Amino acid sequence: MELYWFTQAVAYWSLVLFLVPIIYIKKLMPFAFLGGFIYTWIVQLFAVDIFKRWAFKSDLVMIYNIPVFFTLSWFAVTTIFGYLLWRFPRYQVWFVLFFTLWATAMSYTAQLLNQIVLHGWSITETFMFAIFSHVLLLYVFKYLHHVNELGAKETMLQDSLSWLKDR
Repeated sequence: MELYWFTQAVAYWSLVLFLVPIIYIKKLMPFAFLGGFIYTWIVQLFAVDIFKRWAFKSDLVMIYNIPVFFTLSWFAVTTIFGYLLWRFPRYQVWFVLFFTLWATAMSYTAQLLNQIVLHGWSITETFMFAIFSHVLLLYVFKYLHHVNELGAKETMLQDSLSWLKDR
């Protein structure tokens, strides 16, 4: 039995425990569960079973042809994303870009390792969908946690590049 997605989930949750203070993990659970687990599950359900855009190689625990540990791993990543948005909202542009690139790179890696097979879908489309997903998650986070610094505003790009001026 394959353990790729299980291993990814363990690695990502290890990063959560390393990077995110426990008090924030507790506060972030509703957002991370909704955005990382439920949203990921819905996207995969549509992409795998309804539109048949990709298929996963069999893994330890599969439900509706979707590896459970795949969705658990993105639950972890969303926890990290939420923590960074909460603590450093002025760098939201960089966080959206970083996590979009992370999602794209992990999808590409899984494809190279034959853990996922794309049918009528490309890595470019993964990147574009990841942009949409992370901006959507940013606004869900803003709504759930009332972080008013997040979202489109006139100084958003200026704030994100402020670290260049501080040097």
